[in-house]
Amino acid sequence: MAVSRALLLLAQTLGLAVAEMALLTMDPPWSVIFQGESVTLRCQGPRMHGEQPTTWYHNGKLLEHTETNTYTIQNARYKQNGRYECQSPGSTSSNSITLSVSYDLLILQVPSLAVFEGELLQMRCRGWKAKTHHSGRYHCSADMHSYLSLKKRESQGLYVSVKELFTSPVLSVASSMEPLEGSPLNLSCITQLSPYRPHAVLWYLFYGNSTVLRGPMTSSQYQVPTVGLMDTGFYSCEVRTESSSVQKWSPQVPITIKRVPISGVSLEVWPQEGQVMEGQRLVLHCSVAVGSGSISFSWHREGSAEVLGRDSRYEIPSTQQSDNGQYYCMASNGDSPARSLRVRVTVVGVSSLFCGRVRTSLLLAALGTLLLGVVVVHVLTAGSREPKGMKQQTPMEASAPASVVLQERMSEAVPARAPRKRAE
Repeated sequence: MAVSRALLLLAQTLGLAVAEMALLTMDPPWSVIFQGESVTLRCQGPRMHGEQPTTWYHNGKLLEHTETNTYTIQNARYKQNGRYECQSPGSTSSNSITLSVSYDLLILQVPSLAVFEGELLQMRCRGWKAKTHHSGRYHCSADMHSYLSLKKRESQGLYVSVKELFTSPVLSVASSMEPLEGSPLNLSCITQLSPYRPHAVLWYLFYGNSTVLRGPMTSSQYQVPTVGLMDTGFYSCEVRTESSSVQKWSPQVPITIKRVPISGVSLEVWPQEGQVMEGQRLVLHCSVAVGSGSISFSWHREGSAEVLGRDSRYEIPSTQQSDNGQYYCMASNGDSPARSLRVRVTVVGVSSLFCGRVRTSLLLAALGTLLLGVVVVHVLTAGSREPKGMKQQTPMEASAPASVVLQERMSEAVPARAPRKRAE
């Protein structure tokens, strides 16, 4: 029997499927009876197909096999005192029932089955009934006739133990105790029902900051689809019986909702590449790729502790030389702030730009003059190398500009067209 229970406990610990425990009851249900009385034991469990015997044990030893699920003790005697157990086909060993066969004149009778919290406790002292739900030692007394005299008799004391129907619940959080904003929150109310009351119905309630969130319901699971910062607080659960005769609460569990951390901070600048002429407008824009909640921004320039602005957009209407530098932005939603990459801003002064344009104009003018001089030299050189027989220059031609002389020589090189003949 001990080995069987050890194996059952191991299987439950490992989460394996186990056979149902048989339930042993007694009729009448009293744990103390007078000698000569009869009682019937009944072993309740899943019945297998076909006739299979039920096994009975007395004080841990095999007592008998029966074809039915009942065993009757007729004309009880002292030797029937002790602990009884059974095992039906397809089940594990049952709970134990202790039977006492009394030879006293007055007995106190209490239920043979374990009494659970919330249940009615009945006791009998030869017809006397009482109700209680407290553990303790009980006895009864009565006036009884004995040998033509009336004597007061008192029963032996019996200790009644009230067992726990289900354990105090514990609230379990499936995810972190600090879930991110916008994520689901899965709660479980965990309790252990007594194996002697496997079919008892329990109701569950879930609380958030002492307010009922869901229930009563038969499911021990509850999900908040999307949590926000307002859901931060203390959570607990309650387990109760159908009649609410037994109610138990779990300890409170603190749950803090966190914002989604800021990430992917980027910075855009206009004009592009951050180069702007002095007096021109400069616009910087900061954006966030990931992050929840209200986001705050701040603008900074490298080497300066001053905060330039606190908006997602930073603008300098008219830039100056003093605005040169590396700029970046910071974004935060209440947790650790995130920083963007730096962008270099270069302000080009007007005076330097004017001097650059003047130098360019002078350079182009000098280059044009140089090219013209080269052309003139080439023409004059070509004239001094004419072959003999060519026409000599007159003093006027020599003094004429090179362009005029070039034009005249080109006209001489073109032969004159012959006059057209008239048609006769």
